[in-house]
Amino acid sequence: MVRVNLLPREVIDRRRFEQWYRYVFIGLVGGLLIVLFAYAGLFLMTQQKVDDLQARQEEATTLKSQADAYAVFEVKEQELVARSVVAQTALTGRINMGMLAEEISLVLPDEIWLDSIALSQDTGAALGGSTPRSASESADVAYKSIAKLLVRVNELKSLYDVWLVSATNTTWNGWDVPEGAPKPLPADVVSFQATSKIVIPTAPATATPAPAAMGGQ
Repeated sequence: MVRVNLLPREVIDRRRFEQWYRYVFIGLVGGLLIVLFAYAGLFLMTQQKVDDLQARQEEATTLKSQADAYAVFEVKEQELVARSVVAQTALTGRINMGMLAEEISLVLPDEIWLDSIALSQDTGAALGGSTPRSASESADVAYKSIAKLLVRVNELKSLYDVWLVSATNTTWNGWDVPEGAPKPLPADVVSFQATSKIVIPTAPATATPAPAAMGGQ
């Protein structure tokens, strides 16, 4: 069967255009919706990034304030290190004379006693003492005891260059006995004087303290 359209050509073209116009309108609306959704998504992502940036900036501000609060302790630590270096430098060459006298007393032979001991960082050590000598013994026995003392003193790390200044036969009459106490009988002794030099300690190597770190850098 043949269909005959009696409508004018203009009407037919207009109806076709109206159909296409509807499709174009739907496409434009769909495209606009897609653009709007994309814009909304990008806006939300941008806003989230801005919020993250603000949160990180606030965190950085908080950490900076905390670092500024602790910076004073870093400065104090550097001051203590600097003072320690100054103290170590000031103590360079200082000798503990009490400890040195104790070291000397520990190496004394049993048959020798000291009458005097003088310790000076400038002049060194001066020892004066005696050792008993009975009439039946020769003088060599007493001198050997003195030599033993000199060898022991020379082995001390704090002393060096030990010399025997003098050694003489004398009679000990108890001059070091306290007043009022009974004095012992006179006895033959060998009195001696010895000297040595004292080792001056050197300063340990110290590192230069680093400058204090400034907070907020």
